[in-house]
Amino acid sequence: MKILCVSDIVERFFFESQRSDDIKPDVVVSCGDLPLDYLEFLTSKYNVPLIYVHGNHDLYDSKDYEFDNVAFLGKIRKSRFDFGYQFDYRGGFGGINIDRKIVNINGVNFVGFDGSYKYNDAPHQFTEKEMSRRVRFVEYKLMLDKILFGRSVDVVVTHAPPFGIHDRQDLPHRGFKVFLDFIKRYKPKYLLHGHVHIYDMREKRVDVYEGVNIVNCYGHYIIEL
Repeated sequence: MKILCVSDIVERFFFESQRSDDIKPDVVVSCGDLPLDYLEFLTSKYNVPLIYVHGNHDLYDSKDYEFDNVAFLGKIRKSRFDFGYQFDYRGGFGGINIDRKIVNINGVNFVGFDGSYKYNDAPHQFTEKEMSRRVRFVEYKLMLDKILFGRSVDVVVTHAPPFGIHDRQDLPHRGFKVFLDFIKRYKPKYLLHGHVHIYDMREKRVDVYEGVNIVNCYGHYIIEL
């Protein structure tokens, strides 16, 4: 399986370069902080499933989100991307939010966790304790899935990184310690995350922890299973 991972920044490469047509992924995975029109474009371009987790700046599912707030929608497009049309957020969005879900695509099990470390009262932010509860909820599902179907998890998709790997010292970009425990226990092949922007292309974006590949998907990254 070829996985196109995207996160945090819209890349014109996908609609300006013919080389992007050669990627031919089997699934698009978003690690968060991307506008829905961009994700819709990618899943339509490649005609493949899209799964995603919310970043701390993704507010389109919030109860406080105003679909008629044209200024807010314009602010999103101006800050990241502009296709030249207004995306109707009220319509059916084709992606699957995998937060605290086990989703199987072509025999590969994906598990996801929304959000970042809590630094204010905005949506999709969690304390370490809150994220630990969310992870435990998924672990019950994983144990049942293992008993019933003999399957575990192959790919973990998060917005925030694990603590001490690709994270930063400031509170908004701190990683979660519970992610380290989770991947140590379940041994997925990959943990894919975003949130931490890469401005120096020499910066390391792939690390290995307990045999698990930890990938910062800022921009885009391609993996094959």
